[in-house]
Amino acid sequence: MKRTTLFVAVLFAVAFSASAQTQLIGAGATFPQPLYVKMFDEYKKATKVEVNYQGVGSGAGVNQLIAKTVDFGASDAPMNADQTTKAGADVVHVPTCVGAIVITYNIPGYTGSLKLTGPVIADIFLARSPSGTT
Repeated sequence: MKRTTLFVAVLFAVAFSASAQTQLIGAGATFPQPLYVKMFDEYKKATKVEVNYQGVGSGAGVNQLIAKTVDFGASDAPMNADQTTKAGADVVHVPTCVGAIVITYNIPGYTGSLKLTGPVIADIFLARSPSGTT
């Protein structure tokens, strides 16, 4: 809740600083888009400032922020030092939401239990066999 409040406060500050502007434009990650749609709808009701957000992917959001074609970008990870330098201005990273990656499986006919240890999960994500070879 505190992060959402902070995010809304940051948006308010950006909107207030651009008093002639009645629309903010953002682009980036698709994961938070459903949350943003709801938040920005409520924000518009409260402030009359419209936020147009396009879920185009984290990389595209970062690139558009660097190119200054959007007022804010959203990404799954903070911008790195090179990206921040290319932005040519101070970049403020504001965490807005979190999500989890979970392991699911379906082994037809298997009724036993499956124990996925940290190393086994790492091997799965690194596309390695459990012995550490590809």
